[in-house]
Amino acid sequence: MNDKKYPIKIVAHKSGEMIYFSQLDLSRIFERALRRTKLPLYYTSGFKPRMKISFGRAAKIGIEADEEITFYFPEKITGATLRQRLAPELPLGLTIQSIIE
Repeated sequence: MNDKKYPIKIVAHKSGEMIYFSQLDLSRIFERALRRTKLPLYYTSGFKPRMKISFGRAAKIGIEADEEITFYFPEKITGATLRQRLAPELPLGLTIQSIIE
């Protein structure tokens, strides 16, 4: 089994009605959006595998903010590919500001 993982960090900006969503809600939103991209995703091993996503510091609820999120993939994915596939799947109020490979 290949346990190699390739991280890509994004900075996503939340605005509009998205400011009322908590970090846990955003985690679920990004998980669903990533599944719709059909990109290969890295899952944890064990009894209940989960998609590997890491968040930076939690942004406060009720204000516009940037969220740092790291996604993990089992193979190399370019930042351009991630942006091209993920941006259309995100709801209104969540935009990708930058991608750090």
